[in-house]
Amino acid sequence: MNLLAKIKNYFSEEVEEADTDLKEVEVQEINLDWKEVALDLNQSLIETQEKYQQANQRIADLEKIVAIYKEKENVK
Repeated sequence: MNLLAKIKNYFSEEVEEADTDLKEVEVQEINLDWKEVALDLNQSLIETQEKYQQANQRIADLEKIVAIYKEKENVK
């Protein structure tokens, strides 16, 4: 099985959820267009990196504030 077939099979697997009362099966739609999947993943990665950068900036700011308070305590 070549790589393209493996990727297609991975993205085309049907996710089934059985309803216990009505015995109905829901099938989740899977996007097979690799370009759209890649763009979605890339956008998700960019958003995650932005959140990570914001968190790192907040940590750096808080460390500066703690250093200022420690310096004030040492002066007293």
